[in-house]
Amino acid sequence: MILDVIHNYTDKYKFDNNLINTLITSTINSEGRKINSINLILTDDEFLRKMKKKYFKQDVYTDVISFNLEGPNENIEGEIYISMDRIIENAKLLKSSIDMELKRIMIHGILHLIGYKDQTNSQKENMTKLENKYLAKNLKKVINH
Repeated sequence: MILDVIHNYTDKYKFDNNLINTLITSTINSEGRKINSINLILTDDEFLRKMKKKYFKQDVYTDVISFNLEGPNENIEGEIYISMDRIIENAKLLKSSIDMELKRIMIHGILHLIGYKDQTNSQKENMTKLENKYLAKNLKKVINH
């Protein structure tokens, strides 16, 4: 398995790539899938807003965008783009830590790569349930600041 974490954001946060790798691998293995490769790109609001507009025709801020690159019945290959600006803002709004919010959004992105959707209330509830399940399994810190 290849997992690349690309930090495009700031030197303010130090990321534990081993813990990120464990979080992602554990989630995917628990879902009965295997990884070919995943690029995790940590960036900012404006970068993701431009991507959302270009690829989804929506001019809005978002916390995560996932792109599947594998073919049918192949091991997971994809990219997950995360806005650290949204992570920080959401953590404040949810009265959560930045670390916990980042892990939740990473899991959310992985679930999208696996094939889960969040378009309906039922789908959103299911994804939240799965996020909570996989967060509980991975309580170690991913970032330090």
